[in-house]
Amino acid sequence: MIRNLGERYSPLYFLASLGFGGMSVLFFMNLMHLTDHPDTPMPTVESIAATFSSAGFAMRTLIVVAYLGFFTFFAIHLYLLAWNIREFRMWKHTAAYRDTIKSNAEVTLLAVPLTIGMSVNGLFVMGMISVPRLWDVIEYLMPVAIIAYGSVGILALVYLGRYLNRVIHHGFNFKANGGLNQLLASFAFAMVAVGMAAPAAMSHTPLTVVIAFSLAVFFTMISVLLFLVFLPLGFMSMLRYQLSLANSATLWLGIPIMTLWAITVLRLRHGVATLALLKPDAEPIPGTSMGVFVFLAVVFFAQLVFLAMGHLAMRSNGFYRQFVFSRNELSPAAFTLVCPGVALGVVSFFFLNVGFAKNNIFPVGSPGFAAMLLATYGIQIATLVLMGALVRNQLWRRNDRAGKETTASLALAN
Repeated sequence: MIRNLGERYSPLYFLASLGFGGMSVLFFMNLMHLTDHPDTPMPTVESIAATFSSAGFAMRTLIVVAYLGFFTFFAIHLYLLAWNIREFRMWKHTAAYRDTIKSNAEVTLLAVPLTIGMSVNGLFVMGMISVPRLWDVIEYLMPVAIIAYGSVGILALVYLGRYLNRVIHHGFNFKANGGLNQLLASFAFAMVAVGMAAPAAMSHTPLTVVIAFSLAVFFTMISVLLFLVFLPLGFMSMLRYQLSLANSATLWLGIPIMTLWAITVLRLRHGVATLALLKPDAEPIPGTSMGVFVFLAVVFFAQLVFLAMGHLAMRSNGFYRQFVFSRNELSPAAFTLVCPGVALGVVSFFFLNVGFAKNNIFPVGSPGFAAMLLATYGIQIATLVLMGALVRNQLWRRNDRAGKETTASLALAN
């Protein structure tokens, strides 16, 4: 591992930790969607053990692989988080930090709450699938989750407030933008929103549901507004001054943002169902519907649009060749590529199981279900290959010549 980067460090290195955290969640999706948990909205130790005891060899293998994948990648996530915090603290005492908070690159500070939000999510998942009978005290954990995500949200608001205050008073450098970099702000608040939506979906205490629901909507609205502002701003910058090579990966930032929005909506739907049952003679909202199918279809295909647009740009300008599959350039911006692959895989699981299977379009075990599941695993494998290449070429220790390349790459990213 590279260490003691000093002025060569960038908060975008937090995206490396974020990517591994996201990959652990993608392994968890196998447990979430392919094992039975009729009594709880997410799998627990007890529901997974019940499935394992009655399942065949294939399902047992899938459960073992899911556990190994989750814990392996989440451990790497925590290691990289600790590494980033150490490097970040040293970097804050350098001239590079002072230059960053005076430029467009100040938005990269939002990668910090974004990654910490993923850590909170991963710790919750880890507890559910490893601590027996944890669901029995779930109502006591929900306020803790609200406080944890609220703290992350406050940190994100502090960073955003400083950034917007500087931009409003001193202007925005369109020429130096060269991509969709600023969508990182929307991404951070979408992560907080989806975390806040979890208590709204899982709690049966009305006050907890209302508080979590309100905060999730609040942070979602911030994310949406930032997206609506910064998306055209980014395209305006690119159309006038062209796409910066080092920032090409930011063209995919819309993919994880949409995934987080989609999961937030699905979770808030559960919260609405919980509150609706408080009314006399209320009928429960069905677990899925054609409306949910259409919603997930819109999200999935909108993500494919971002994927195709970014892929064409990065293939034509040589970004893959220089930043991913070689050691020619050292730039943390390349780790932006990991989250879109994870996000597309997560939405694929939801689209397959909540959209297709539960609406009986592709029942479980049908050829259509099997084909889509294989496609989902294809996305997961491709993302794993990408992560391996990025870690080998971007994080592994290298010589002084690479250090010079780092400085050049980060200058482009700013």
